[in-house]
Amino acid sequence: MQSAKGANSKNDTNGSSSNHPNVIDRNQAIVWARYLIDSSDFLLFGTKVTYIHPDRAGDGLDQPMLVSLAVLTPDGKTLFESLVKPEEIVPNQIVAQHGLDQAIVFNARPFSDVAHALSRLIDGKQLLVWDMSAVQVLFDELCVKYGQPPFVFTGHSLKDQYARFVGEIDAGGANYKLQPLKSKGISAVAQCRGLIDTLYKMASSSQKTNTAETGNLGWTGQFYKPKLSTADKIKDLLGL
Repeated sequence: MQSAKGANSKNDTNGSSSNHPNVIDRNQAIVWARYLIDSSDFLLFGTKVTYIHPDRAGDGLDQPMLVSLAVLTPDGKTLFESLVKPEEIVPNQIVAQHGLDQAIVFNARPFSDVAHALSRLIDGKQLLVWDMSAVQVLFDELCVKYGQPPFVFTGHSLKDQYARFVGEIDAGGANYKLQPLKSKGISAVAQCRGLIDTLYKMASSSQKTNTAETGNLGWTGQFYKPKLSTADKIKDLLGL
């Protein structure tokens, strides 16, 4: 968790600069979001996990669960969406809680197929996820459970950067409080769309002070342009 140096007040959850406890932190989160969007060389990755027997929380890898995955492009196109085939019959209320229907569960794919397809799709790509550590732990457990070789995710977690952008201080007074991801729905696809909406919200926000570097970056301290031309990117790289 990012520490909130110089923090001495709380903030609302809109990321307003007027009462942020450390405006430099907020500016850095905005610039981070702008650089990521300008790169366009990343994919959005969302997961949805629902435990079939919530009362068996201590069973670890033996606990049956529904796991949905989705991969979207930065412009919102769905590249991959799948449900890992459950090992037992799933009650209707659990399916509904997961945001699916029984037809989707019936057509679910074995984890080995899902892992193979996902590995090919994200090979060499950076991912934007809400919590990279949680995603890696989930897949480490699934790979062990289903006897598949492990693979390592690379990319960015949005939750810490968004907490730094919002600037709400936790109860201890030393760190930024983690915020929930706002999404229109509960599916893995909805989570991906919530990620890109949050990223653009950060990137399009005005900085209270202009600490961004000067040059052909495609934005100023107050206004943001989503994309740079290839020529401008080359000029910026060369310092022209």
